[in-house]
Amino acid sequence: MDTPLDDASLTAFLEGQDSAWLTEQLMLIADEDPITRIRLSGAAGAESAVEEARAVVLSLVNAHLPAKSEDDDEEDDPLHRALDLLDDLIDYGFEDEIGDVADEAREVYVARHGEDDGEHLARLHVLADGEEDD
Repeated sequence: MDTPLDDASLTAFLEGQDSAWLTEQLMLIADEDPITRIRLSGAAGAESAVEEARAVVLSLVNAHLPAKSEDDDEEDDPLHRALDLLDDLIDYGFEDEIGDVADEAREVYVARHGEDDGEHLARLHVLADGEEDD
């Protein structure tokens, strides 16, 4: 096969696979990617996912370079990916806990980078406050 599979073809392939094989593939990915592991743990209802997400988000907020991220694609931005994780954990039933994580991350962000008009801080406001800023 010379060309990569499009999403529909890959989805069709995966739907035809045995669940044990799919589980093995997911665990391989989770072993290499902490955010995927936390997401899967949260989906399974593990409360430890919240503390693991807190550690990842705070680490990425501290490592974040706002000027550099303006040039990056959102998909390649580790902080956006971590904020997507928080969105997912809210969907998995951890709304109050993730609000606290986002509030803490927002405080660290502002202390480290200041109030800016960037997407990251805007997303932290929404996650912490539970509503869109006007």
